[in-house]
Parts: sequence; C-alpha cells; structure tokens
Amino acid sequence: MSHKEIEKILGGPSKNAEFLARYIGARMPDARKADEQSRLVFWGLSVPIQRRAARETYSFSELEDVEQWNYWLKVWRESKIFDVKSVALIWLSSPKRRDLRLQNWRDVVSLAEEIDNWAHSDTLSSMLAELLEERSSLYPLYRKWNQHKNPWLRRQSLVGLYCYARLRSRPLPAAKSLPLVKALLRDPHFYVQRGVGWTLREIDRVDSAKQRAFVRRNLLQISPVAWYATSELYPLRLRKELVAQRKSSRLK
Repeated sequence: MSHKEIEKILGGPSKNAEFLARYIGARMPDARKADEQSRLVFWGLSVPIQRRAARETYSFSELEDVEQWNYWLKVWRESKIFDVKSVALIWLSSPKRRDLRLQNWRDVVSLAEEIDNWAHSDTLSSMLAELLEERSSLYPLYRKWNQHKNPWLRRQSLVGLYCYARLRSRPLPAAKSLPLVKALLRDPHFYVQRGVGWTLREIDRVDSAKQRAFVRRNLLQISPVAWYATSELYPLRLRKELVAQRKSSRLK
C-alpha cells in the first residue's frame, strides 16, 4: 500500500514525537477541548525529513504527475500518521503542480473534511486560496463552511480565503471576506479564533480602510486570541489607542 511505502522511508517515530504533538496543539489535554486536539499519530519528524520523503522514489514514482495524483490522495486518505499525511500534502501542494490542482480542484476541496490540526489546515488553506482566486464559484462553499459544525471547516472558511494575501494577484474583496469573519467573532474554538486574527491581518493588506473600520466597530468582540494578528500591521499609535479602549471596557 502506498502509505506503507512512505512509512518505511520515514523510518518511524522520533524522540520528538510528544513535543511536536504539543507544538501544533494536538496533544494539550489540560489546555484544549476534545475537538481542538488531533486524532492522528505523531512521529515527530522534522519538515526537512518530510520534504525529502516527498522527493523519494516509490513504486509509482515513474508515472507522470497526473497519474501519481491519485496515489498521493490515497496516501492522505488511508494513513493515520500525521507525518505520512504531511508528506502527501507536500507533494500535492508543490508549486510545480499548480495546474494539476486546478484541474483536480474537487479533490483539493475534499481534503478539508479530514483536517484536525492547524499544520495540515494551513497547508490546505494555501491550496484553497489559490483555487478560490481562479474559481470564484467556490465562494458559496466557503459560506457553507462558515456555519458548519466542524470547527476546522469554519477555520478554513476564513484562512482559506487568502492564506497569505501577498500571494494573491486578485485577492477577494474585503466586502466579501469581512462578513465571514463577522460570523465567527465569538466562535468558541481556539483555532477558529486564530483564523479570525490571521484573516483580519490579511484583509488589512487587501483593504486597510475597510479592515480598520470593521475592527473599530467590532473592537470589543475580537477575542484576545485573535487580537495580536488582527492589529499586527497597525501603526504603534493606532494599536495603543485600540488596546487602551479594549482595556478600559474590561475594567468597566
């Protein structure tokens, strides 16, 4: 089986397995709710090791990329090991496979259903933002995800809009992304709140006037978890002004 080949190349768990699990927030029983922790097995292998594994030769490596695509999807879907799934995402998200992702956009979208940690979530967000830029018809799907019971899909409805706005040649207008942020300002999930902050930061790159007006209107609804990224690009004077307003409200 394809994922067994990857396991053999990776070689098994490292002594850093528990540390990595805690680093990505997947094993923090004292600090995270059940739906904020991953169900995957963590081997604790570094990203360079995972990247090397994605370049290794496997039984299907002689095939053209278009034929390899389904093998790597199978690796993603069948493995329960974080590191093995990461290798599959590295291959699928390679810049040289952009056209292949656009052709197989339904497969890319389907990956979102199995996400349960921020590391995989962020890699997929980059691919989804790339797709949304080319296929505006995906926007209704983001609105559906925005109200989904699965918190990782709610997170994807935000982070997957831009991932990094500087990489988008035609970024989504703030008028379309801000309503999705607004709907999740009070979301109870830690990683959704991380997504709120990250997305507001990227909207600030796209349209700072609209983003800052939105933040002023909703200043007291933005959680402490989301606040740092939200205001990351602000001039120091503005940030201090808004922080003082938030603090004053809490004291009252």
